Amino acid sequence: MSPSAQSSRARAVRQTGTGMAAVALFFSLFVLVEMWLTWEEMVASRPIDHPELTALRADLDREPGADAIADEIRRAEAALRARFLTGDRRLRQGGWLLLVGIATFAAGVKLALSTRPRIPALAPRAIAWDPDREQSLFGRASVLGAAILLSATAVAVPLLRERGGEIETARGVWTRFRGAGGLGISPHGAAPLVLDAREGQEENLRWKSVVPLPGLSSPVVWNERVYLTGASRNSREVYCYDALSGALLWRRPVSAGPESSRIPDGVWEETGYAAPTPVTDGARVWALFANGDVVCLDAFGKEIWCRNMGLPHTMYGLAASPMLLGEKLVLQIDQEVGDEGPASALIALDAADGSDLWRTPRDVESSWPTPIRIQAPGGTQILTCANPFVIAYEPEDGSEIWCADCLAGDGGPSPSFAEGLVLVANIGSSLAAVRCDGEGDVTDTHLVWEHLEGLSDVPSPLAANGIVWFQGTDGTTTCLDLHTGEVFWEHDQKASFYSSPSLAGGRVYLISRDGEVHVIEAGREYRELAAGHLGEACDTSPAFADGRIYVRGRRHLFCFEGGGS
Repeated sequence: MSPSAQSSRARAVRQTGTGMAAVALFFSLFVLVEMWLTWEEMVASRPIDHPELTALRADLDREPGADAIADEIRRAEAALRARFLTGDRRLRQGGWLLLVGIATFAAGVKLALSTRPRIPALAPRAIAWDPDREQSLFGRASVLGAAILLSATAVAVPLLRERGGEIETARGVWTRFRGAGGLGISPHGAAPLVLDAREGQEENLRWKSVVPLPGLSSPVVWNERVYLTGASRNSREVYCYDALSGALLWRRPVSAGPESSRIPDGVWEETGYAAPTPVTDGARVWALFANGDVVCLDAFGKEIWCRNMGLPHTMYGLAASPMLLGEKLVLQIDQEVGDEGPASALIALDAADGSDLWRTPRDVESSWPTPIRIQAPGGTQILTCANPFVIAYEPEDGSEIWCADCLAGDGGPSPSFAEGLVLVANIGSSLAAVRCDGEGDVTDTHLVWEHLEGLSDVPSPLAANGIVWFQGTDGTTTCLDLHTGEVFWEHDQKASFYSSPSLAGGRVYLISRDGEVHVIEAGREYRELAAGHLGEACDTSPAFADGRIYVRGRRHLFCFEGGGS
């Protein structure tokens, strides 16, 4: 190739790279402007603090029970939520497209700078260089660059839609019992320091609202809505409260038909008929009751489906909360061993219509822990515990992956998970750490350590940053090393506990059965940061969302905000 032809070819390559970079730059700028406009629209339509809704909520506070105002709030919320969620989806898509544009721009720049004049070592064979071919090459490369952007867009958008289902860590949500992953850890950081609702001593109390029927379910939150359940011997209800004002937006009676009229025998008063915590994905909420009724409602209280799972036979009633895994609603219903053998099962229902997807029998006794989802080295697992096993299952078909025989007694605490270790516990047994990377029976190979003192029959373990906090029912709070089980400290709170410890903003929150609230530093030395009181008894675990803490007491639902958050 002659020097002039070589120079022309290098120029064509530079022009090709420059063309790709130019196309990508204009594409990226366009996407960036669209993202900015979308963000402005989202801010203007954010449901939780929209001026129109704020005014309507104020009207409802002045006229409690005004159906016309409540209906107007629902209509306005629906319209604003649709705009907000559409904007959120577009913003996420824009982020991926912007990434594609930037990557293509960088590739074009690299191509444009890759050519340098060179002196050949040997005289090459002269090859004619056609300027028309140069222009054709440039045109094809430009088209190729645009095609790359379009193809990447086609791949990124579906991927983004799939990832959009991961909503557990969004700032305004607390979707299930113990929040994201069922671990009791707030991903939001900020939270009020002092929680006090005693009359005349209120501190950081935004509102409190009466809960019509009793229950031990904990609150779940989706932006401007807080869901809760309540039940008596003959009534079962789901409640929806306004997250900002505490107004009861709707209450929905639940009945799956004639089978719902059967009442479980021997339900323990301290468990009651509404112990399972509901679960929500924002558009729907699912709830489970002691008589086996499970219901799916939309965000406005309209029933989507309801069915009865059969009357459970357990000593204390039904308490394990449902878990949502994609479009699977997972129920752990462990029952007493009958004449025909174990009646316990892990069940997956289709979240959309309540039909059975799979049902796996379990060779365990009655239990009350809630299953959690963990990410193990081999993939996602559903983790359960009951006397005598901790068992991990495959989410797709419910097949067993591994099990460990390390529990005893009436199982109440739910499992926890951190840094590759599963944590399970029960009073009369132990607090045990088990590695999650095994197959089959791993009792002799994957049990890392056990702790035998200060145990619990209800509160679940809390683990983060190499530390485990464990709240004993009798009041002893224990702090241990996650990987060795070494005890860092123990402290007697001189109270009884059913509420599980929670972590937010570097603080551990503990709520006793008589309503005392202790906030301690999340460290390897005991240091109490604040103390407060709900003014009534409490046996539930708190929810953290958007800088607020929601707590269900014996008679009221409380919302705390501000004050050292």
